[in-house]
Amino acid sequence: MLNIDSFEKDNLKVLGLLVRYKRILLGYSLRDLGEITKISHTLISNFERGIMIPHNDTIKDIFDVLELEFYDDPLISVEFVEIYNKTFKHILYYEYEEAEELVREIEKKRHIYENSKEVINFTIIRCLFYVLTNTFIAEKDKVLKQYEVVLDFFSDNQKQLFYFIKGLDKLNQEFYKESRDYFEKALKIGNHNIDLLINEHYVISLSKSNNFVDSRSIADKCIVEYEKQTNYVRAMRLRTRIAQDYIRLLKFEDAKKMYSYVYDYSIKYNIKDLENRCNTRFAMIAVFENDFELAEEYLSKVTPVYAKIYYYLKFDILVHKREEKELLKYYDKVMSEKWVKEHPKSENFFKLILMRYSDKYMDKKEYEKLLANQIDMALKSDDAEMLEVSSKFLVKFYKSERQYKKGLVVCERFLHYIRYGVQ
Repeated sequence: MLNIDSFEKDNLKVLGLLVRYKRILLGYSLRDLGEITKISHTLISNFERGIMIPHNDTIKDIFDVLELEFYDDPLISVEFVEIYNKTFKHILYYEYEEAEELVREIEKKRHIYENSKEVINFTIIRCLFYVLTNTFIAEKDKVLKQYEVVLDFFSDNQKQLFYFIKGLDKLNQEFYKESRDYFEKALKIGNHNIDLLINEHYVISLSKSNNFVDSRSIADKCIVEYEKQTNYVRAMRLRTRIAQDYIRLLKFEDAKKMYSYVYDYSIKYNIKDLENRCNTRFAMIAVFENDFELAEEYLSKVTPVYAKIYYYLKFDILVHKREEKELLKYYDKVMSEKWVKEHPKSENFFKLILMRYSDKYMDKKEYEKLLANQIDMALKSDDAEMLEVSSKFLVKFYKSERQYKKGLVVCERFLHYIRYGVQ
């Protein structure tokens, strides 16, 4: 039975969160719940937002209607804090397999943790793991939106992690400016260990928008700090980010040198993620240098299939080899991938490449429309690389169609972005 009298003050605030969560889950509006419970919907709203705590009997009536439980055994918190700290440490040191095992343990007691004072920490550690590993969970968007409106209940540490999670989510969706906005909010709160992890991903959002100077400066500082902590895997991952920027700047020899350094480390300590990352990037450089046989050789070492760039490179190689049957087969496979369907920029890009393959697949009106849409999406997300590639494709198309004025507009728009960014 719900014993409100024994609750601590913090627990009472959490009750409002639980009410809001269950109400939305059941599809009730505030007025709906007010009518069912015969309680003012304004009072319920104030309770949910932590503005006021109703009388015990009122809380019990609301809980009865929503069929809510609340677990207030202090041992629940003791148990959860221990597993939370272990999970966070594994995440920090890029030990994702170990972190996953602990997250699964937490999930087994989801009903208890979601209905206890640990509900916020439970939500944060799960979401942090899932967005860092880019793992799909159906309720993620709803959960993040729901908890964003009750940030006043969060401690500074919880707020910082929440903003970090939001930034990671935007980074996964390739909205680089929005991801930076959330990372900057998180960094303003400040916690040294978490700041380091945030900056590692802030570096990615900066370099994706061609802000190579700031990206490199922050990356170098993070590498030094990670190595002081003997967190070598994260330091090596940042080196691969720097090397990726070298590729964007066409400094292929510098990129090869840095990837070789990371690759040697990955082989020595059997870090498959780093090995895959390096082989994929070696393949990318080989494609840029028109050595498609070498690119295929590097991709053959990537197991399992690794990241979006693998698919782009594989598709590039098939286009170059002019193996139409294999190209179409692979195109159908790629377009059926879940990640492609969830990323319009990627879906458009594969369609565009197929159209460029030969006149047989070219639809000029659709091609122009897709490129214009691609440029708009790239600008909205501050994706400098995709904007550059799409702009060049469209300018070349207009040139072939003798529509020079339209081509000039595209050039001017791209140059404006280079000078001033998305603003």
